[in-house]
Amino acid sequence: MIGFLNAIKPSGITSHDLVYKIRKLSGIKQVGHGGTLDPLAQGVMVVGLGKACRLLQYLPDDKCYRAEILLGRRTDTDDTEGSILEEKELDASITEELIKEKLAGFVGKLIQIPPVYSAIKQGGRKLYEMARKGEAPRELPGRSVEIYKLEVLSIELPVVVAQVECSKGTYIRSIARDLGMQLGTGGCLQGLVREQSGNFKIDQAHTIEELTDLSAKQSLSNCLVSPVEALGLDSFEVDENMAKRIANGQRIALGDLDLNLSAAPEQRLFACYRAVPIALMKLTEDSLLRPEVVLDHAVLSN
Repeated sequence: MIGFLNAIKPSGITSHDLVYKIRKLSGIKQVGHGGTLDPLAQGVMVVGLGKACRLLQYLPDDKCYRAEILLGRRTDTDDTEGSILEEKELDASITEELIKEKLAGFVGKLIQIPPVYSAIKQGGRKLYEMARKGEAPRELPGRSVEIYKLEVLSIELPVVVAQVECSKGTYIRSIARDLGMQLGTGGCLQGLVREQSGNFKIDQAHTIEELTDLSAKQSLSNCLVSPVEALGLDSFEVDENMAKRIANGQRIALGDLDLNLSAAPEQRLFACYRAVPIALMKLTEDSLLRPEVVLDHAVLSN
């Protein structure tokens, strides 16, 4: 099986736990994911199977979250699972208008300080491992992220519910923390659902229970998303001879293909043989298509 599963990670387990479960269900050793979720969080997690793992880095990486922010509490992890550092009662100065005004200020490009309890590495060590030993650095470098859209869905103080569309690498826990800081109340993340990751949406995702049932029926491959669909790239068909050349890593001159491409250098597209993706190709400046990731040799022997 080569492709991607649109899986739902439930709250309370790690991303690694979900990958391990899918590895057992599929019987495939090569299983990876397209972005972690904290144990508290739930929602869409894109899981690659087989050689599709080599394509995880090319997946569209914009995300959409539904976040529950708890005001009046500050914790060491910036979510409700951490130790409480400070709690405050909200007074009449914390209005809906003020909250919306502060949240609107997060939209756009910004430098975000990640939570100290995060998987980011510093000096080869993960920050959360350092934090657990009391060795976390006092100051963390900021990271450039972008918030495309932030919509307030409801406010029932002390809880604010918002939908956040953002770039890869954005920490929603940091938004909760920084909102609380700007309001002077403290804030942390109470709940998080990833509703979309790239082209994968939660209403099309499968629970662990559904995947277990499909595996028992030997039908897990039926819910695999093809690399072409997952990456949202164009594709073109080749004959058997050309497919073998591509699978062997040969570059193909654009003029050797019967294609009507208005392609620009650095563009990527899939070469397919009998509708099966053979390789991810990259167009070079000298009009050559270079195999960047070869996905399938076995199909050529059929």
